[in-house]
Amino acid sequence: MPVSELPTVSLPRLALVGTLFSLVWSSAFIAGKIGMTSTGPLTLLSLRFLLAGALLVLLGRWLGASGQAPRVDRSILLIALAAGLLTNAVYLGLAYSGMRTVPAGLTAILASTSPLLTALLATLWLREPFGWRGALGLLAGFAGVVWIMGGRASSTPADMTGVLLILAGTVALAASTLLNRRAVTGGLDPWRIALVQLPASGLALLPLAWWREGLAIRFDAAFFGSLIYQAAVVSIGTTLMLLWLVRHGGAARAGSFHLLNPAFGTLLAVGLLQEAVPASDLVGVLPIVAGLALVLRPGR
Repeated sequence: MPVSELPTVSLPRLALVGTLFSLVWSSAFIAGKIGMTSTGPLTLLSLRFLLAGALLVLLGRWLGASGQAPRVDRSILLIALAAGLLTNAVYLGLAYSGMRTVPAGLTAILASTSPLLTALLATLWLREPFGWRGALGLLAGFAGVVWIMGGRASSTPADMTGVLLILAGTVALAASTLLNRRAVTGGLDPWRIALVQLPASGLALLPLAWWREGLAIRFDAAFFGSLIYQAAVVSIGTTLMLLWLVRHGGAARAGSFHLLNPAFGTLLAVGLLQEAVPASDLVGVLPIVAGLALVLRPGR
């Protein structure tokens, strides 16, 4: 169904928040790789979301944001809840599981189809104006992702089950972006949406983590550092930034910033993990940046 006209914000501001969102989002995979030396991925994700929810409550009380909440239709709360579960429990749960048997390069390429799907669904379902420039920009950005990660995708055989898990997670991520758009235009502010989404996601993953991993944890610096960073910075930061982007730029434009993830992931792997990266990868950044410029540009 059609949505109201997008709020007006400056394009530089939208681009700055979107770029920061992608940088912080990408850093989660580095922090997760460190944390998974001490515990399983589902256990780490569950505790991360539960801790993030607790921190939001404490921060809200400290800032005086715990007053009476405005009345919101129950259906909007359910939409916000579904969006959070799709992103945090379904997408990340499937992606982390699929990454065990799928090369990192192919994982990045598969995940980068999410902006294309988000734009298509936002145009058809939400009737967001996107136009040929936006479509061309997304295709250019996707081409840049393939350039950067294509060599890694073909270096190691991929398990088809893992590929299907990642694709299913990608569809869930696209759907969650659309649902978040409905939530922020339905009367819920980003802070309260995050308060709904993060603890619910942690609780949803907790029994699965117990079943698959036995909640086994080695309590060391890697575990605590990874958990605290992912909860305080990644979960809270990216949730609030994504909701802001969806509110002020629309679902399609918000989703397009995921195209930057492989580039930032590569740079962070070089800087923090000392992984070797070919200089030719930098060429792939150019169409990604150019594509995002087209996506953010107003008009059809």
